[in-house]
Amino acid sequence: MKKTIIRAIVILVTISISGCKKKEIIDGNLPGLGGDTWTKTNIDDWIAINYTKPYNIEVKYKWDGSEVNMGKTLVPVQEDKVIPVMDAIKKTWIDPYVSITGEDFVKKYGQKQFVLVGSPQYNPNNTVTLGEAESGRKITLFVINYFSKSNTTEVKRMLHTIHHEFAHILNQNIAVTSNYQRITPGGYDATWFNYSDAQARALGFITAYARASKDEDFVEMLSTMLVEGKVGFDAIVNNSGTGKTALLAKQAIVISYMKDAFGIDVYALQAKTEAAIKAL
Repeated sequence: MKKTIIRAIVILVTISISGCKKKEIIDGNLPGLGGDTWTKTNIDDWIAINYTKPYNIEVKYKWDGSEVNMGKTLVPVQEDKVIPVMDAIKKTWIDPYVSITGEDFVKKYGQKQFVLVGSPQYNPNNTVTLGEAESGRKITLFVINYFSKSNTTEVKRMLHTIHHEFAHILNQNIAVTSNYQRITPGGYDATWFNYSDAQARALGFITAYARASKDEDFVEMLSTMLVEGKVGFDAIVNNSGTGKTALLAKQAIVISYMKDAFGIDVYALQAKTEAAIKAL
């Protein structure tokens, strides 16, 4: 019995040693672990001319796992979408602001990095993240692979995300007055996703998401005003029922805030943005 046990141990050690000698060779580099290089294309040249050189904005479209939440299932960007998406953003976000404020405003307050992701980011509460702003320096845009200039709804959705995230950056630099949140103090709700936009508007919130917090409320107001245009926004407010008075009060604060904090006439910016969206 003892000899059998010793023989078995010897066999196991031999197998273990021989197993350690096996090596699996992986050919090529693992993308996203750093040190990745690639030949620049017309995409990189276009980004340099339209974003990096004039505004010092980096646009990352190559997959980089360090820039996203690796706990999520995400898809890289289809490269043929990069220029159409970033061109639309420039024409409907940067250009309207520049025409009203000059280039220095975008250079000063504009985020320094865009990170593009092809797919949506799905969340445990059954919501979908379309964009994220981080510390006033970075905007991550999702759902890029679904973009089409011929789809007006999709174009407006993406542009709403851009103006929403940029409004966060403005608010992070100069906070909107606390009087804003006092207009509908009891309406903020962490379970905003259980309600429709129509229900939210009746309570004085421009969208259901605006109920998430006072900051989301403010940026949703500004982004909706810009993307929908004056006629479209006024139609939303006029059809909001009992929420109309609160929405008008919030609109007035947004207009004053943009003028006092940044010297921007919201109506002029609204007209420029609306014209740019229609031109697409």
